[in-house]
Amino acid sequence: MTTTCASPQGTRWTKTADVVQAQMGPGQTALLHMKTGQYHALNEVGSRIWILLDHLHSLEDLCAVLSKEYDVDPVRCAQEVASYLATLHASQLIEAQP
Repeated sequence: MTTTCASPQGTRWTKTADVVQAQMGPGQTALLHMKTGQYHALNEVGSRIWILLDHLHSLEDLCAVLSKEYDVDPVRCAQEVASYLATLHASQLIEAQP
């Protein structure tokens, strides 16, 4: 089952084990999916989300932190982060947990 950007409330996201990461500079992260061979470059906000996924696994938890850190409206944060999580999921970088 594929989860779309309108991730259901309570969906828990985890990083897939097939991804290696490297810090490329301040606020920049490179990801390499070992099975697909695809490389992904993350900007500052993408890198912050990637780091937060180590401990926070729901859209709601991620937005609680990000909306404060980046002074963004919680509704807009939820829309943007849900879309970003869908992109990470489509690239097989994260997976949804029941």
